[in-house]
Amino acid sequence: MTLRFELNIDQDPVLTIGRTELDAVLRVAGQRLDGPAERAERCEVLIIDCSGSMGGLNRRSEGRRLKIAAAVSATMTAIDVLPDGVLFAVVAGDHEARTVYPPTPASERTRADARAAVRRLTCNGGTNIGAWLTEARRLLAPHPNALRHAILLTDGRNNESPEEFERALAACEGEFVCDARGIGEDWVAHDLQRIATVLRGSADAVVDDAELEAEFRRMVEAALGKVTPKMALRFTTTPPGRLVSLRQVYPERADLTGHVTALGDRVFELASGSWGEESRDYQLRFEVSHEGAPHFTDLRVARVEAVVGGERRGAANVMVHWSEDPDASAFTSHTISLYQAQDNMSQAVDAGLSAYGRNDLPGAEREWARAVRLAARCGNQRALDELQRFVEILDLDEGRVRARPNLSHHDVQLVKVALSHYEQAPEEEPAAVPAGPPWECECGRTSPSAANFCIHCGHHRRP
Repeated sequence: MTLRFELNIDQDPVLTIGRTELDAVLRVAGQRLDGPAERAERCEVLIIDCSGSMGGLNRRSEGRRLKIAAAVSATMTAIDVLPDGVLFAVVAGDHEARTVYPPTPASERTRADARAAVRRLTCNGGTNIGAWLTEARRLLAPHPNALRHAILLTDGRNNESPEEFERALAACEGEFVCDARGIGEDWVAHDLQRIATVLRGSADAVVDDAELEAEFRRMVEAALGKVTPKMALRFTTTPPGRLVSLRQVYPERADLTGHVTALGDRVFELASGSWGEESRDYQLRFEVSHEGAPHFTDLRVARVEAVVGGERRGAANVMVHWSEDPDASAFTSHTISLYQAQDNMSQAVDAGLSAYGRNDLPGAEREWARAVRLAARCGNQRALDELQRFVEILDLDEGRVRARPNLSHHDVQLVKVALSHYEQAPEEEPAAVPAGPPWECECGRTSPSAANFCIHCGHHRRP
């Protein structure tokens, strides 16, 4: 199968003269293209935490078995899913990284040998995640043109310094895609999310051991569905436009601004990783100026292209239309409003945690009530479910909540990792909202005319 990429820009191009920021959402969809199938070697590395803590019970799991036992079962399941010919390896990680099964093409015999090696895994030592990723990079380096994917499972916090961890991540960026998962109670959402951001994968947690095998199977099958090893998003801006920020907002929330590479004064690229038939959304912000620009006409701010091996496989334009209407910049699209609301939801969760840490329970409840309302209005059911670890929801529509006592580290990490998954804006907007100036909510803040609820507090729009 060969992919082409459909690029669509969702924005309101009209800006009031004097405004300097232009927002847009870029939706990229990989679509099957008739013709000769792309053939790429496939490589999979399974990285399993074998630190001392993995020898303990998972107290959050109903099965209450040793975490290493669950990891071994899940790893063997992943090995069994691999089709013949896929190059795979297994790395055991503690304070160092050990390759317990070297890169080998999958076959009935090699899968059996690898399962035997995995059964012998033992637990000892600490947790140095950067070293594990570095070992995966070494194993995958001889296969630069392959579809290279890794799964990393850990139960604890990284013992490396932040600088050492970031150096390892930077060295691995662009070398392979990695999905990171937490198990047990002591993993840290930030570590998993940094892996997902830099290595263009996903971050999540598995609460119940019984779900770990299915999760490993799902990740391997998703990796097998990729057909294009590397696709770059290329941005060519028009003077005086400048790309200010680039964030992925679906399916994973990740700030990718610092991962954009300049190819020239006005040409930039983002390596987006491997692709299959899937859709991703990116939120773009440009700095623009009306100086010297004609008014009342559409002008191109940037051209966005999907590039594979130097070949363009899709393109779209970001536009601006200068107006003297003082309210022109308020007609924000429904898509942009939805992602802004989910950003505010995440900020409300963090603000509530800060208040909770100061023993300001009323302040925490106010912020978490705001987060609950925004999650409900955005249809983000996962965030809404996980927020109930923090609060008891007394009235969902109004967002009345009661904070739960004695939040655990595990509860906080589960909510944080859930907030890295945003709900995608529908392709068709809900009931049309008449264009007009921004409206003011009872909370005192304004929302764009396209929003039928306050994107700051989540209250319904009043007549």
